[in-house]
Amino acid sequence: MKTKSFLLLTSVLFSFSQAIAQKWEMKEAPLMTEWSKKIDIDNVLPEYPRPVMQRNEWKNLNGIWEFQEAQNGDKLPTGKRLKEKILVPFPWESAISGVRKQLDSKTAWYRRKFTIPKEWKDKSIKLNFGAVDWESTIFINGEYAGTHKGGYDPFSIDISQFLKDFSKQQEIIVKVFDPGNDKAIPHGKQNNTRFSEPKGYSYSPSSGIWQTVWIEPVNKNHITSIHTVPYFDDKKFGITVNSAGKQNLKVRISILSDGAICSQATGELNKQIFLQLKDIKPWTPDTSYLYDIKAELITEKGDVQDEIRSYSGMRKISLLNENGVQRLALNNEFIFQMGPLDQGYWPDGIYTAPTDEALKWDIMNIKEWGFNMIRKHIKVEPQRWYYWCDKLGILVWQDMPNCFKTRNEEEKVQFETELQNMIRSYWNHPSIVNWIVFNEHWGIYDCERITENVMKLDPSRLVTGNSGIDARKPSIDYEVGHIKDNHSYRPPHVPLISSKRATVNGEYGAIGYKIEGHIWDTDGPWVHHNYKGKTEATAEYVKFINQINEYIRRGLSGAVYTQWTDVENEMNGLYTYDRKVEKLDKEKVKEANRSTYVKKEQIHGQTDSQYIQ
Repeated sequence: MKTKSFLLLTSVLFSFSQAIAQKWEMKEAPLMTEWSKKIDIDNVLPEYPRPVMQRNEWKNLNGIWEFQEAQNGDKLPTGKRLKEKILVPFPWESAISGVRKQLDSKTAWYRRKFTIPKEWKDKSIKLNFGAVDWESTIFINGEYAGTHKGGYDPFSIDISQFLKDFSKQQEIIVKVFDPGNDKAIPHGKQNNTRFSEPKGYSYSPSSGIWQTVWIEPVNKNHITSIHTVPYFDDKKFGITVNSAGKQNLKVRISILSDGAICSQATGELNKQIFLQLKDIKPWTPDTSYLYDIKAELITEKGDVQDEIRSYSGMRKISLLNENGVQRLALNNEFIFQMGPLDQGYWPDGIYTAPTDEALKWDIMNIKEWGFNMIRKHIKVEPQRWYYWCDKLGILVWQDMPNCFKTRNEEEKVQFETELQNMIRSYWNHPSIVNWIVFNEHWGIYDCERITENVMKLDPSRLVTGNSGIDARKPSIDYEVGHIKDNHSYRPPHVPLISSKRATVNGEYGAIGYKIEGHIWDTDGPWVHHNYKGKTEATAEYVKFINQINEYIRRGLSGAVYTQWTDVENEMNGLYTYDRKVEKLDKEKVKEANRSTYVKKEQIHGQTDSQYIQ
């Protein structure tokens, strides 16, 4: 009898301990944003995650998953409950995830169950990941479904063959390994050693599933990708649609303006189809008009096999020769591109913004500070971020995430694969106008070859080979790409203006100071250049803009102020890291920024030949 009672008590205690272990709650970071309070754990990031190729039917798999550190020799935990819970899609080091710790093994198991709507039973089911950092291996109902390497690019797996009866629950397990900066892989500003001891200009790691996970049904014959290129001078779009299944089908493409079809064409798959417009509504930061696009996969009889919705903006980014000086031009007119360096970090979500509203808030406020451009620094964002850039109207210089180490041959192949994946995944966004391959020589190799490859892959945009001529060795300037980029912080400065490439100051500023109560690491926050407070910092900002205006007359085409917000213990943002306090006078900064928007006629004939290289 005692034995039975003991066993019963043991069973109850075990069940209780399991229940405790399975409880999820948000952790506290040193700083938190207001948006973390608005997260609905039953409806996490509910917006459709891929607006440039959208379907009506889909199911979001964000939310609470089971979670556990993985060890060497672990068996696949199919059918077994894991020890912890995590809120997907937030990195396991983040407070919002509910885990907020580093893993000694750098490897974790994710597990959850899900159901498939009965209406999808005759469809193929695609499992989509926005991004997982870094190597992910997926199992469906205990069977291996696929592996992906790369921390920033989206990927999809057809899981149809692994699904059980649709009336039953399905099990998904994802094993994630993230070596971080231990390997020379694209990892951006992430640094494994900075999680417990933040220091300098590298920050917390951001491991695991960090963008939306979702499933969608498709027919056997379905569209797999769409690539839209605006031809501004010819008033037309060139659109290429790829598909899976029968390749003898056609694609019918419609361009819609304000809900009405303004151009339509039917053509072959895998080939560019041109759609002529009678009149155009240009996309600019001031008039960010977007055309809607519908692509239908059809049979010879016109039966629709698949349909996706997309959008695009009619714009042209190019170089413009002004008296022997190459200028950045949008829609054939010179536009000085002025923007902040944006690291894309959040104190509570690290790589993942707490909500879509938070993503939008950043972009709206950057515009309200008088900027017309953002340099997205060594990080790739979720598609929703670029959607808001497209929708609200702001130019984007997109960095490729880099590393600090010398790569071996395998790591070089991985870097170039991820670089191509980034471009192909995001090239439908009209806001992106400049691809930046390397930053300040970090992990640089074969700069000329790789830059030229990017130019061939996407000839509709400008390309910077290396952002930041080495100030100590100014002769190290890879003369490739469309843009010559100098980094000079205090004061901003430019080298001789190039007659072959547009010249920009890709980083300057770093006007910083500390605000008590809004500091990530109170033991030793790092400030590039420490100012006394808001008044002094704002005066310095305005002084720098006055200098930049002089450089514009000499031939400067763009400038990037470092930086949008404080990040961890780097205290030189226009906002504090939690986005709660403006550190400079917003109206004065806005007025200064807008003074750089000179018109073509104002600079015509003013360039002094002594400054031209």
